[in-house]
Amino acid sequence: MLTTPTAVQERPQAQPSVPDVNTDLSRGLSDAEVRARQAKYGFNEVPERKPNLWLMFAKKFWGLSAWMIELIMVLSFILHKYSDLYIVTALLVVNAVLSFAQEQRASAAVETLRRRLQVGARVLREGKWSVVPARELVPGDVVRVRAGDFVPADMSLVEGHLQVDQSALTGESLEVDKEKA
Repeated sequence: MLTTPTAVQERPQAQPSVPDVNTDLSRGLSDAEVRARQAKYGFNEVPERKPNLWLMFAKKFWGLSAWMIELIMVLSFILHKYSDLYIVTALLVVNAVLSFAQEQRASAAVETLRRRLQVGARVLREGKWSVVPARELVPGDVVRVRAGDFVPADMSLVEGHLQVDQSALTGESLEVDKEKA
């Protein structure tokens, strides 16, 4: 039985994912706190799943182009045109191998580029500003963001005012004002 809601539900307010981080804004975190938080929360990165290589190769035989060639192979078999069958099969396999190899080279190039273009963040730790790789940020870090910087994590603005380009996330073409939380 279907029911109709009788009242409009309020949208829940966003809650911080890590409550009460207890950070001294003038000194930042100590090295011991950073290590403890890295052990508890892990690195500031999205884990990537490695693709199954066999599945990637098998996908080269799936799709409109491959289906047409596979149909030709079936017809060649039915019509007893075995020389055509062997040639078309060889072309399909060679095409799949070359396509797979090219895709692997492109993936390796993207991975190399990703490693070279690691984002750094200016962070206050032990009372000193330093640049650390963004993957080493932990909840409670005090991060300085300047004009043109990438924001390498979910953050709360504790001081100042800024405008953020969120077009990669929302598609919005205009900058969005951000105020102290």
